[in-house]
Amino acid sequence: MYSKCLVSRTFVLAALVLLTGFIVFGQEPAAKVSPAPSNTPVPHGERIKRWFEMDTLSIGTRFRHITTNVNIDSADILQFQLQARGRFKFDKKGKYSVSAGVYTGSSITSGWGNTGLGTGGPQTNLYVKQLFFTAKPIKQIEINIGGIAPYYGENTEITAYDNDAFFMGERLTIRAPKNLYFDEINAVNGHLGDVTRPSVFHRFKRLDESNYHQLMVRKRINKSVAFSADYTFEAGRDTFRQGVKFSIPRFRAVDSMRFENYQRVDPEKGYGFAISGEKTFRKKLNLNGGFARIDTIMFNADRFPRGNRLFAGWNLKMTRELTLSGIWIQGVGPLPTANTPRTRVDVIFAYNILETLKHFGLQ
Repeated sequence: MYSKCLVSRTFVLAALVLLTGFIVFGQEPAAKVSPAPSNTPVPHGERIKRWFEMDTLSIGTRFRHITTNVNIDSADILQFQLQARGRFKFDKKGKYSVSAGVYTGSSITSGWGNTGLGTGGPQTNLYVKQLFFTAKPIKQIEINIGGIAPYYGENTEITAYDNDAFFMGERLTIRAPKNLYFDEINAVNGHLGDVTRPSVFHRFKRLDESNYHQLMVRKRINKSVAFSADYTFEAGRDTFRQGVKFSIPRFRAVDSMRFENYQRVDPEKGYGFAISGEKTFRKKLNLNGGFARIDTIMFNADRFPRGNRLFAGWNLKMTRELTLSGIWIQGVGPLPTANTPRTRVDVIFAYNILETLKHFGLQ
């Protein structure tokens, strides 16, 4: 049984935060004297941001083609996407806030809806997938409670969790590299499941349940090397993950390289990895590619199911708001089933509405 009393979990989390604050960081410095108020009018956008701030606001459309392991075209479809996330700030500095995120996608590994053009019928639902409270009592500590997205450090959705994944629970983040060496230490306790019930309002009942724990550390060693490592317990499964990113801008072929992997140690054994590189030209065009090997069914990116795959992608920043991107993924060698995707091609056109709002001083 993994259930726990919500009151007990909240009490333990609060006690840990207080103990960490007193032992590691000591007392907060004395309050600084505030400057005299200015008579300069506050811009309209700044008045809005005092209370409400958007983190993400974008729409997009995607053409997706999939050919299975037995050379059958299983998908030729046009999809749409909406991503909107903002936060209400209880105080001017945003130390205490409530964030909400509205998205397309009807499962834990889906962030797109069908337009009805091509394979599959239309989908029109939007879901509040994220809704959580954030507290930053001191600079070094952040607490999130509610419906949250997983965090995976230098790993990506290839070997960790899909970018659209969600869970219910609590996350404690400590950022104190001068005291604890690591840039970030993350501790998570919660419930990960309800894979086809993306609405957070259907999952609030899981706040008093626990089947998902994670402890992660992240460190940037210098300007060129950053790494992360974590241990995750998920519904009886124990997994370790590590990722390292090398920035090599002086190398003509690539600007950066990344190696990420996981080790499933219990109950069944498993191992997977991905190695990738990317290159940006004149801050407009990004090219990337690599190789991935996945041997375990998990909540990673739906584009990378079990098997060995080569992949290559591109992202063209057409204007401040508009981007055109795509990815080609090709399975190599044996694949587990006849319906497993052998070839996948995505072409995406996206409009970043938030950039437009910023341009007009509304955010």
